[in-house]
Amino acid sequence: MKFLYNAPAIFHKGAIIVGDTHFGMEEKLRRKGIYDEEFSLRLFGRLKELVIAHKAKRVIFLGDVKEDITMLDRMTEDILSKLSMLCEITIVRGNHDGGIERCANAKVVGAEGMVYEKLGLIHGHSWPSEEVMACGYVIAGHQHPLVTMTDAFGKKHSEPVWVMVPSDAERIAERYKKFNKKIKLVLMPAFNPLVGSTINYDEKERFGPLLNNKLFKLNHAIVFRLDGTCLGELKNIH
Repeated sequence: MKFLYNAPAIFHKGAIIVGDTHFGMEEKLRRKGIYDEEFSLRLFGRLKELVIAHKAKRVIFLGDVKEDITMLDRMTEDILSKLSMLCEITIVRGNHDGGIERCANAKVVGAEGMVYEKLGLIHGHSWPSEEVMACGYVIAGHQHPLVTMTDAFGKKHSEPVWVMVPSDAERIAERYKKFNKKIKLVLMPAFNPLVGSTINYDEKERFGPLLNNKLFKLNHAIVFRLDGTCLGELKNIH
């Protein structure tokens, strides 16, 4: 498993893994008075560059491929069609992926996730399968993790991060009969730069069942910038 330098993506065993692309959010932007009709196409271009640079044979989306919750929009369908000319596509269903099964160019798996080359892959809004929990690492989207930090001048800024969360084996055992006792949860930053949630200040219960039920110890998570810099434990980042 390789975190790609300055990119919210993983390269693993021939596959590029990304989460939360939210293609087709142009309509949402228009409602806010922002007119950028090629935003999703530029986002696709960034993904295409990663596929070509790493000679990837597959792209695995960890859910929320599209912005529209209920239907498969034309923009997303066209992008997935173009991507399918470069590589195979697998989609782990997210909470925004209603109607995604209509896409003929992708394999869609359920919200319980899948195992790919010993990596557990989920979106993060539903309970994972036991097969996923048997892996050493579970990679999740859904959170769009950002951290907010204060600089020497007292100004706050936020940035996307990787978050590696240790497990609480006793709590996991209450839910799963079989699991990897050394399992770690990896929260991956959103591929779409316009979505994000600050995790070191926001206390809302919107993390999904694994974190809301404290199966993993979020306060003790180790946080990394996209350039690989380790920021230390989440509880110490201010």
